[in-house]
Amino acid sequence: MTDDDIERDRHERQRDIVESGYDQMAESYLASKPPLTAEVESLLEQLLDGLPPDVPLLDLGCGAGVPVTRWLAKRHPVTGVDLSARQLELARANVPSGVFIQADMTELALPAGSFGGVLALHAIIHVPREEHLPLLRRIHGWLHPNGRFLATWPLSAWEGGEADWSGWGAPMWWSHFGAETYEELLRQAGFTMEIAETLQAQNETWRWILARKNVEDGG
Repeated sequence: MTDDDIERDRHERQRDIVESGYDQMAESYLASKPPLTAEVESLLEQLLDGLPPDVPLLDLGCGAGVPVTRWLAKRHPVTGVDLSARQLELARANVPSGVFIQADMTELALPAGSFGGVLALHAIIHVPREEHLPLLRRIHGWLHPNGRFLATWPLSAWEGGEADWSGWGAPMWWSHFGAETYEELLRQAGFTMEIAETLQAQNETWRWILARKNVEDGG
């Protein structure tokens, strides 16, 4: 077995943990979701600023579609992507107008320049961190010229798992750098940062970054 085979097997096992974990706790996780805060709604509005209403959006790690995907779908056509089949069942019920795809976002095949905005909230942290820069470059390619990307990033680096995440009765796994690293990775992927805010909600603090696709990098 080669090193690449070992690494691929490790990634597949980690992905299975994330997928089965969200399947098992789908309803409990949905019930824990708070309403949108004014700060988050403002960032979403800035993601959409200047987009005609027929321009499609991509929500990576959409979960059950509440509250963010539903908010977006009232304003634009939305495609949601998630690993968890059960989460997507809930999303289709919660957001009937959306298009939902079960997929690993790192393997997603989408046409270049097909979305005016992409967001990934509390989602890329479940992708092996060595794949984050290639994923950011793929997201860059999916965006229209001058399209925007909104994502949340942890403040510090960590990789590992829990057998029973937050008492929901399901395992989970994470892999991420710290927020400063993501600012550099976004630049390497061809983005210009427009907004970077540190927000706290439900006893967690995240770095929210709104970035724009550089015209000279694919526009």
